[in-house]
Amino acid sequence: HHSDILTVSSSIMRLSVGCFALVAVIGVTQGAVVDLVNLVHQYEDEILGRSVGHPGIRDQGEEDEGEQLNDIGRPVEVHGWDDNLKLGQVSAVDVNLDDDPVIFHRGPIVWNAASFDKKNVLKEKKVVKEDTILTLDADKGKVKSSFGSGLFYMPHGLKIDQEGNTWVTDVGMHQVFKFTRGETKPSLVLGEKFVPGNDADHFCKPTSVAVASTGQIFVADGYCNNRIAVYDSAGKHLHDIRGNWNVVHSIVLFEQEDILCIADREGKKVECLGAGLKSPQFFGQVSSTVSDLGRVYAIAGRGTALLAVNGKGSYYDPPTRGVTLDLANDNQLVDTWGDELVNPHDVAIARAGDAVYVVEIGPNAVRKFEVVTPAAEMF
Repeated sequence: HHSDILTVSSSIMRLSVGCFALVAVIGVTQGAVVDLVNLVHQYEDEILGRSVGHPGIRDQGEEDEGEQLNDIGRPVEVHGWDDNLKLGQVSAVDVNLDDDPVIFHRGPIVWNAASFDKKNVLKEKKVVKEDTILTLDADKGKVKSSFGSGLFYMPHGLKIDQEGNTWVTDVGMHQVFKFTRGETKPSLVLGEKFVPGNDADHFCKPTSVAVASTGQIFVADGYCNNRIAVYDSAGKHLHDIRGNWNVVHSIVLFEQEDILCIADREGKKVECLGAGLKSPQFFGQVSSTVSDLGRVYAIAGRGTALLAVNGKGSYYDPPTRGVTLDLANDNQLVDTWGDELVNPHDVAIARAGDAVYVVEIGPNAVRKFEVVTPAAEMF
């Protein structure tokens, strides 16, 4: 009976909430409890059709395809996907136009307390001799192609724009590089090599890049300057957005909404502001702030969903994990995932929305999550 299904589903919902509370309260990470929680979630995903904006059992009338396009289901890890990769510290990930993940890693170089002097200058200038930019097969997790040897000293951020160009940042060089699609030599370089600064021509440990379809470039700068530096497509400095931030570690552009969101890592928040692409009067104005996320290392967006991963924090911070927020719904936290993450450093969503990738530093790893979509598409 319909009522029986509802009773069963509500008790399962209660069970799942109970399990979650239990795990949250005593911090249990033993396999059994986690497996039970995962099973319950799987049940919810597959049978109850849970998804962003669709809590619980869906009404029959809601199975409208259009409504689902922006939905991100629940990311479930594909264990062993990256087993055959030999990597250094993996600092960044994005997906290319073929929806294969592309990662940026440091080879044998390790960033530690001795890497920079008090003025943020890289002490030992040792180039990474191996290829640093690797394209992986989305299905098999194997390296399809690679480049970027002899170019970088301390890799950090990587972004692939709508045209398939690759943008990277190097915190040791204090520079941003653009590689035109298919090229292995940079076509645009911003910043002065090894020279930290805080003006149109200098960065200080820039972390991340976002690029608009207009070609406008947003550079998260970064560890020392706490600004977003904005450039036109030719690399001419337009303006800065400065905020009350402490390590701007990752940025994502929601171009349709004309919003730029930033991960303020040590400020333990995500702040979204006017990107000024369509409405210059709102440029740099804070539209919303999401706090209580812990030390947010990275953010990624698709539709109105914002995914964030946080690293280890203090005793009072949330555990290391991934979260899904719905920006169209008061930034509501709609899901937590990635219970097994250890030191996440970056996150990316496949263009098709069917996979999420997280890279980690120590363990140096690339994790693939398949996005389990609601039941409506399965039956």
